[in-house]
This record gives sequence, C-alpha cells and structure tokens, in this order.
Amino acid sequence: MTDRKPLFLFSNRAAYGIMALVLVIYGSLAVGRHSEQLIWDEGRYMEGAQNLLQGFYVTEKDPDFVNGPGYPIVLMPFAGGPSAWLFARLLNAFFMVGAMAFVWLTVRHYANSVWALVGAILVGLHPTLVWMGFAIMTEPLAMFCITGFMWSFCWAVRAQSWRVALIAAFFLGWLILTRVFFGHVLMATAVLCLGLMVLKEWRPTLRLTLFVLATAFAMCVPYLCYTKAKTGQTLCWSTNSGELLYWMTSNHEGENGHWFSTQDAQEHPDLAPKHDEYYEVVYQKPVLEREAMFKATALANLKADPSAVAYNWVCNVVRLAFGFPRSHQAEELRTIVLIGVNGPLILMAIAGGLIGAMRWRTVPMEVWLMVGFISFYLGGSTLAPSLPRYFVLAVPVLFLATSVVWNRHVRVGLKD
Repeated sequence: MTDRKPLFLFSNRAAYGIMALVLVIYGSLAVGRHSEQLIWDEGRYMEGAQNLLQGFYVTEKDPDFVNGPGYPIVLMPFAGGPSAWLFARLLNAFFMVGAMAFVWLTVRHYANSVWALVGAILVGLHPTLVWMGFAIMTEPLAMFCITGFMWSFCWAVRAQSWRVALIAAFFLGWLILTRVFFGHVLMATAVLCLGLMVLKEWRPTLRLTLFVLATAFAMCVPYLCYTKAKTGQTLCWSTNSGELLYWMTSNHEGENGHWFSTQDAQEHPDLAPKHDEYYEVVYQKPVLEREAMFKATALANLKADPSAVAYNWVCNVVRLAFGFPRSHQAEELRTIVLIGVNGPLILMAIAGGLIGAMRWRTVPMEVWLMVGFISFYLGGSTLAPSLPRYFVLAVPVLFLATSVVWNRHVRVGLKD
C-alpha cells in the first residue's frame, strides 16, 4: 500500500537512514568487542565450520547434533582463525539490516509506513539482539531468515506466486538448518494446514503453503539423512533434547527449570551436590545412550512431582519473554529493559489476538498462517528451558499481526 505524502520521520528516506545507523551500530559493536577468545556458543559453531571444511560435520565417535549446519556453512569462509573471526562478527550487521528491511516491507503493505518503521526499529534495536549481536551466534542469521520467510511467504500468498513461494521455502529451509527446532514447527504447521483444508475458500492458499513447507523440508533432507546415518534415528533434528528436558523437569530445591551447562552442573556450589555424580555417569555414555538417560530421568521427575514441573513451566514462560527467574543466579538489570520492550508488545498482541479472533475475516489468511506458525514455535519453546534469545525470533511475526489488527480496528493505532 502506498502512503500519500508521509511525514519525513516516517518517509522512505528516514527508514533508510535508520537502517544505515543500525548497520553502523552492529558494525561498531563487532569491531569494538572483537576478541580472539571465543565465548558462549561461538566455539561450537566455529568447530562445525572447520569440520565442514574437512568433509564431515560430526565425528563417528561422538555424533552429537546440538545444532544444525546452517550457521556453520555460512561461517566456513571465516574458519581460518582469530583474524577471520572479525569478519564473521561483522556479518551480523548485514543480517540485522536485512531483517529490518524485510519487516519494513511486510508491515508497510498491511498497515502503514508508521507501523512499518516502528517494527523495523523494534527488530533492529531489540535489546536482546543488541546485547549479543556482536558475537558469532545464530540470532542475527535466524532473524534474517525468519523475516525473509515472513516477507516472501506473505508476498507469495497475496500474488499466488509459486515462484515467490520458492524464495519463502529457501528462507524457511535455511532457518530450520540454523535453528533445528523449527523443523518440528514446520511439521506441526503442515498438520494445521491439512486440517484447515475443510475451509474451501482457504484451499488455494493452503496448497501453496504446503508447497512451501514441503520444499523447505526437502532442503533439510540431506541433513536428516546424515543424522540418520550417524544415529540410526529417523527425523533426528538434534541429539540435545534430553538434557534440556532434564533441566526443565529438575525439582531440586531452588531450581525452577532454568538450564545449566555441564560445567555448572559439576562445579557450581549449589548444583554440584545434586547433579555432579549423575553427570559423571551420563557423560561416560555414548550420545544416544546419554540422550535416553536424560529423557528417562526427565520422565521420572515428571511422574514424581507434576506440580513442580508445572511450576517450572510457568517460570519458563516468564523467562522466555523477560529472562527471569533464574535458578541460583542473581537477576540482571537488563530484565527491566526486556519488560519495558517485550511487555507492551505481548499485551498489544494479546489484545490484538482477541480483536482479530472476533473479526477474523478482516485479517489476511497469510497473516493467520504466520501466527499459527509462530504460535507452534512459542508453545514448543516453553517445553524446554527458555531464554529471551528464543522469544526475540517471534517478535517480527507478533508485530506484524498486531499492526494489522490495531491499524484496522483500534483508533489509537499508529497513523500517518
């Protein structure tokens, strides 16, 4: 939709200027915080890139698929050593500006230039991404992929274009290979689409959506064949779910479902007395046996104290959006920032969801399908230890749906 004579603050030139500013911000963070020491998950991603350069992804001895190969493939040109890591970190700036552009283009069509610019700023300067956007982590690439998928999928449905649907499938496929949990989201969305085929007026859109999902899944088949060859398991997206469920269901005093590393489990003074001995036994086992032991323990925890696991789930929902409460750790000031940013979006999304449900025909089909897709993602994310870095990937879709409903039905919505 083309806006007529928008205020300069919300003109195309203003949007380009803010995107250029975000490029500078993330580029400056990458340079200013560059280090020859890898932190957080950086080592695992760089190791994956180095392995791919040698013709394999996991070893025969330890076929542990913690994450997919999407990000390590991108990192392959930068796996040479510390001098090349800076360029890998600088990529985040381009991913984030691309994500802003996709949000701006998508929201502008369904709402107006004001909503579009606010959405782009929200994504580009979200505190979770600014805080970790300098690092060799998957969030910037995943944000680029999910916003690219949102933009191209909505375009494909509006135009009923199978060619644009291929672009959407590529973005979705790479998102799954980057964050393999979306493989489960894809399958759940496919089931939803098949169930909705009873709605005759939706069938053309649903057929196109199923085409996107099937093509994206086909992109992942080589990875799934590889995991099958290494683990013997069909549709093995990851070998890390057991440990996540272990922490999610842990009902020791002072714990609330928050995740801890192996080092924490064995060395943290509050955790080691309860988990060290178990971890010593588990980590002597091969990957698949280890995964089975973690899952068995998680099931036993659930049966022993369902109310404690329910409490952990409630904590997990809050932690997903706001980063607290955390077991045996002091809370951080950035939690206040997350409450200030994510809180209003969540409240507006809930209100928009209620209004949209009452006037569901006023919301485009493609937006409803994106809402279903992201709902599966958020719902599934609450079943394992969650962090705000997981919630942030839902922000573009939540904002899109919110802007559509508020712009059409709420008078205090943002207007040109």
